[in-house]
Amino acid sequence: MIKSMQWKIVLVYSLLILFAMQFFAVFLTQSLERYYLNTFSTNLESQGLLLANFLERHLVAGDDGAAIDGLVREYSRYAGITEIMVLDAFGRVISSSRAEDELRGQRIVQDETIRALTGSKSEETRLDPETRERFKYLALPVRSGDKILGVVYLIGSLEPIYATLREIQFIFLTGALLVLAVTILLGVALAKTISGPIREVTSKAAQIARGDFRQRIEVRSQDEIGHLGEMFNYLSCQLEETLREISSEKGKVEAILNHMTDGILALNSEGQLLHVNPAARKLLRVAGGEEPGHELVKMIAGGVNLPHLLESGIQQSREIVLDAHKCLLQAYFVPFLTPDAPQDTSFSGVLVVLHDITKERELARIQQEFVANVSHELRTPLTTIKSYTDALLGGAMRQPEVCLSFLTTMERETDRMVRLVKDLLVLSQLDYQQVSWGREERELNQLVAEVVAELKVKYYKKGRRLSVRIPQAPVVLAFDRDKLKQVLLNVIQNAYKYTGPGGNITVALESDGKTVKVSVSDDGIGIPAEDLDKVFERFYRVDKGRSRELGGTGLGLSIAREIVEAHGGSISIDSKLNRGTEVVIMLPGPAADKEEKRHA
Repeated sequence: MIKSMQWKIVLVYSLLILFAMQFFAVFLTQSLERYYLNTFSTNLESQGLLLANFLERHLVAGDDGAAIDGLVREYSRYAGITEIMVLDAFGRVISSSRAEDELRGQRIVQDETIRALTGSKSEETRLDPETRERFKYLALPVRSGDKILGVVYLIGSLEPIYATLREIQFIFLTGALLVLAVTILLGVALAKTISGPIREVTSKAAQIARGDFRQRIEVRSQDEIGHLGEMFNYLSCQLEETLREISSEKGKVEAILNHMTDGILALNSEGQLLHVNPAARKLLRVAGGEEPGHELVKMIAGGVNLPHLLESGIQQSREIVLDAHKCLLQAYFVPFLTPDAPQDTSFSGVLVVLHDITKERELARIQQEFVANVSHELRTPLTTIKSYTDALLGGAMRQPEVCLSFLTTMERETDRMVRLVKDLLVLSQLDYQQVSWGREERELNQLVAEVVAELKVKYYKKGRRLSVRIPQAPVVLAFDRDKLKQVLLNVIQNAYKYTGPGGNITVALESDGKTVKVSVSDDGIGIPAEDLDKVFERFYRVDKGRSRELGGTGLGLSIAREIVEAHGGSISIDSKLNRGTEVVIMLPGPAADKEEKRHA
């Protein structure tokens, strides 16, 4: 089957021309055949009638055969007459145009001669069985008044006519072949003017389908093909512009989704995952090249009736707990409708917005615990002061020893509340970055020696041995003297509080140029392993009774961590129960400070 449009056009044009020429040739040949045959019959009849008129006189006069033979031979020379015979009234041959005279006296019995003897003109066309030639037979009666004197019998060959017709047919065939060849050539040229632009449009459209929207058609005419090229170019421009806008909008949407802190999951009406953004992957702990598993998606959407949600279009929300990651997510289920969906249909899918509320809940818990701890820490001394005040007002003031004991206790509880308020104020200033840091380059050796000396004086009667290891070379770095002194005091005082009489406390200072290490170790009661990661929390005490008895607020290590981290360092603790504790403070050394300043 022909698939090329070009050859289809050529074939149609060729067949059309061929059929037209064939019809014209048949029509013209038949018309010429009728014309030539009619003309031949008319001429043959005219010659026969003239001969019959001349023969009338001879037959009436009873002339001899010589005169009639001469007349017959004279007429037989006319074109188209093959043979002339003259018959008498009985149908016998009395003269013939043949050179041989073997037919003279013989009776010619033919349908046309019989009808002519009855007075009617008669003609027939027959095919000679031997020569396969066609002949025209014409029999005309010779009259004298109403009397039939004889018959003029003329025989004419039709082969010259059909030979002429065959020549004409050959000429038509040759002309038809030439016209057909020219038609094919012109058809190919014409088809190219149609199929060429169509192939070009097809090729350009295929390139556009592959993403190359810069394709344009060269318009060479102002006909329908030219208009097709113009519309193609317009469509290409519009498509390029539209896809550019779609790509731009898609890029914006993807940029928004990729940079959102909330996770986004798009589900279709069957609950199958359509899209997931990086934030959702991070929240669900899914690798970048992977998709959330079916079970995970089912767990997220498991508490929501998706068909009902899509039908109602009402937003829903639920909390999701990822036990494996100790993560709490707030999931919002928002039905959406695609732009190409019919307006009377239900929603096409659900957009799941995941918000990590783990820190928020933890912060709320910490705030609640903080308020409860502050209330508890304040309530205990206030209750003591209130009860002692009531006792004094109730008459205990009249007993000097009791009064002095009550006032001493009230003073101690008041000092404890003052320390608590001061620590809370320091933490508040650190949290809201309202602390003014007086950082200057100083020798840390001197500060450590100074704090150790103060605490030796303060606790000289406590029965603990406090030793210090300080390098001879000065360790110089930029720090806030008062804040770092508060850190050292808090850490070393904690060691005093949780080390029994006869215990050892060691303070060591080391530096390798890049980092400075201050360690405070003791051989006291130690800290259980399960409490190590909580000791820096506010108001957290391993032994709450002992801490309060020793005047602790539970905020010392929290303050120490905030100050150390503000200096760019870190603080850690290592302890074993009943064997001792070591607190390590790491600070950036002089070399690190210089490197930071050079890059600043």
